[in-house]
Amino acid sequence: MSFDPTPLRWIELDIPHPEGGGRMITLRTDGPFALRPYYRAPGSDQDVDLHLDQRTEDGGLNGCIHCGHPELYTRKVFSKPLGIGIVVGSGLLTLATVGSLGPAAYGFLGVAALADAVLYQFGKEETVCYACSAVHRGFRPVPRHPRFDRTIAERLKFGKSAVMGSAMRDGGTAGAPDPEH
Repeated sequence: MSFDPTPLRWIELDIPHPEGGGRMITLRTDGPFALRPYYRAPGSDQDVDLHLDQRTEDGGLNGCIHCGHPELYTRKVFSKPLGIGIVVGSGLLTLATVGSLGPAAYGFLGVAALADAVLYQFGKEETVCYACSAVHRGFRPVPRHPRFDRTIAERLKFGKSAVMGSAMRDGGTAGAPDPEH
């Protein structure tokens, strides 16, 4: 076990509501070790059991806290409205100035691409379960789960009829390399 002196604060867990309908329940606690083994679903009399055994000793994830599935993927948290605003704003600036600035006006698009890339690079990450789509935020990044892998998603969605599905690794995706495609 490695020691990370950075305190874990305010984890969030978005889990599917037991009554379905695409609704999600957001649980916020003061770190992964403040989670209780079950929660009462809002607007329901059903309890939601959590798989706390999927936490590592130092606050990472071996699998999904909601369903216990060992295959997770990591994705960047990026504000879609902000990204669209950057692209649309730079496009409008380019159109408005192309007559007066000529080809130099296209520099706005380059600046927008650079701003977009910088925001993406320094954005936070969240870990998502392939099986139940639960979203885990604020957990330690070790063990790291790779980015989204279409072959895992195909295997879980279509089972034996999956064309691209690859076999599950022992231990799930914890510490696995990023997919090559």
